[in-house]
Amino acid sequence: SRSRGMYFSSDDRGEFSTMVFNWPHDDVHVICVTDGSRILGLGDLGAHGMGIPIGKLALYAAAGGIAPHRVMPVVLDVGTNNQALLDDPDYVGVRERRLEGAEYYDMVDEFMEAVFERWPQVVVQFEDFETSKAIPLLAKYRHRYRCFNDDIQGTGATVLAGVLGALRLQRRPPEDIRSLRVAVVGAGSAGIGVAQALHMAMQQAGLSAKAAYSNFYILDQDGLQSKARFSSLTEEQMAFARADLPDGMALEEVVEQAKPHLVLGLSGKRGTISEAAIRKMAAAVERPIVMPLSNPTSSCEITPEEAYEWSDGRAIVATGSPFEPVALADGSIKTPSQCNNMYIFPGIGLGASICQSETIPDSMLYESAVALSRVTDEEEMARGSVFPSISKIRQCSHAVAVACIRHAHDLGIAKASPGCDHNRGETYEQWVTRKMYYPEYAPIYTSHTR
Repeated sequence: SRSRGMYFSSDDRGEFSTMVFNWPHDDVHVICVTDGSRILGLGDLGAHGMGIPIGKLALYAAAGGIAPHRVMPVVLDVGTNNQALLDDPDYVGVRERRLEGAEYYDMVDEFMEAVFERWPQVVVQFEDFETSKAIPLLAKYRHRYRCFNDDIQGTGATVLAGVLGALRLQRRPPEDIRSLRVAVVGAGSAGIGVAQALHMAMQQAGLSAKAAYSNFYILDQDGLQSKARFSSLTEEQMAFARADLPDGMALEEVVEQAKPHLVLGLSGKRGTISEAAIRKMAAAVERPIVMPLSNPTSSCEITPEEAYEWSDGRAIVATGSPFEPVALADGSIKTPSQCNNMYIFPGIGLGASICQSETIPDSMLYESAVALSRVTDEEEMARGSVFPSISKIRQCSHAVAVACIRHAHDLGIAKASPGCDHNRGETYEQWVTRKMYYPEYAPIYTSHTR
């Protein structure tokens, strides 16, 4: 039977560089790896988290044009802290508590060295690592390897594309992002990753780093994060913490004081964006942008119907989970966009793989978001959508890949160029089209021209 994925366990340490040759394909372009520590809203699944990289790489094949035999799903089995799994006789993983500290990071080091030794051209996507590991791993490898973290950078770039799309819907240029005030409900890796992506975009639009930080209000389960909480916040959270407002303020108070244009939900909890907050926001802002991004649907902070109702139909809404179109009181139909990472990550992997970009810098993710925001057409915007129809997903991946490749060449970090396969005069667009895998059966015989 065909291999679906590969496990590297803590029992195999010291053997990874040999084990990679057990994988039956010599030409791997994309690896999606998880340690199973933070699977969606399910938490620590340990070795049972393999379904996530398999699913993500299925999207690479279908939406991103990477051939299925050129992807490799991986679980780093470092143990599990889920007692139910440790007690389950059918659990397939290592029956020990999770590795921590130097042992954990040494194991990830060995994995990265092994896969890049065997497949120097590969792109590694980190997926569903708990925040305390995700941030330091990204910081450690982002300048050394062709890798990115989907939960931090992919989510951030997708949300940025949605925000740029919301500006475009209002006929405002991308540079106007520098004047947006942003409330972020949820301060985990996704919340901070999104804030960092928007912060970077504000700097690209001309703000200083300090001025851009002043546009953000980050809230966790204890309310607004302020500098007074310096002993318990991470370095990344402290950068956004407020010095001008009291610690622990509720969202409704923050909205009243700051009058944000955009509220983002990344808390994973239903109801954390309240009716009072949206009504106060709508009173202060003509077109409030409301983006509850938590999955699954039951965890969505606010429904599109609520956002439209509480803002008198003026809200621009994008969600993490899929929702049906909403009929407003005046009879019009609004279609909330699904702000899904699949709009971004397949194109990033495709582009970085094709041009052999040395690394995947934040500026590349910014260019990806700008490219994606331009795919939405006038008809879609008229329905209130800030993302293109999912039926255009391969067009989105193509646009994102082209943007990544063009930017890599501008930075001088691309190792491959169009025309390098004896196709002189080839454009970036033609190059990506030629390199994309198309999931079609090639007919043995046909009576018509394909």
